[in-house]
Amino acid sequence: MTLLSALPIARYSAVWPDDWLHFAGWQDLLFAGLGLTLGLLLVIWWRQQSSRWYSLFAGTLLLGMVLNIGSLYLFVIPPYSAGCPTGCLGRLGYPLPFATVGLDGNSKLYLVDFILNLILLWLLWLGGTVLWRVLSEAVELRFRTLRFRFFFFLLVGVLPWALLPRFLSPPQIDTFGEDQRIAINARRAAELTYDVTGLWIQRLAVEDIRYTPLQVPSIFGGAQQPQSQVCLRGYTWFYIPWQRYLVTLDRTGVTALNMQRLDLAGSCWK
Repeated sequence: MTLLSALPIARYSAVWPDDWLHFAGWQDLLFAGLGLTLGLLLVIWWRQQSSRWYSLFAGTLLLGMVLNIGSLYLFVIPPYSAGCPTGCLGRLGYPLPFATVGLDGNSKLYLVDFILNLILLWLLWLGGTVLWRVLSEAVELRFRTLRFRFFFFLLVGVLPWALLPRFLSPPQIDTFGEDQRIAINARRAAELTYDVTGLWIQRLAVEDIRYTPLQVPSIFGGAQQPQSQVCLRGYTWFYIPWQRYLVTLDRTGVTALNMQRLDLAGSCWK
């Protein structure tokens, strides 16, 4: 339950429609206000620096909108059963989720959450342009050779965005207790035993966990029988989802028995 749902105003759909907001609370709206204030200050700063400030404002806003819509398709958490016997809703969007995926596969977008994510993406890009300007002035980029400008662009303008999965985790399900232990062991097995992550796959995110029924009691030597399967989604450069990985663990939940590579389309549980 968010803070918003605990307030009396949230009970009146005429004041705040239920289908406008799902994930965010009042604290998120407060941060959005602070973010807009920061964005206004950055725009004012650019207006003092360049006569083409409006192009920067419109360009970063348009790019934020494109990425916001694109995150509907790139950052997907399907409905899952880990920690939810009856099934939990999936989520779409990143860095902030703004749409849900029902157990029937239908998605629902929430306008306020969508706008909050757009503001965050716009601020990231607008702040990136300010950082670019400061660094380019520090190295006197306009006086440098074409080769230097090219490598400077790759180092400052491309590489940090490409390597973001190394530092910021993509969206994944929330796990606790035994589920969390199983998820950690499966991810370690994929990374260390099967060498999934490296130059191409930058990060793995947990999509779901399922447990197989016990067929032979452990007293009769069932330790090597599969206990659980963990579905992982692999992200490559620029947070582009690349492939799914299904890791099967033994009864102890420690040793990986095998790993399957799956397409992004469809479900892990075929």
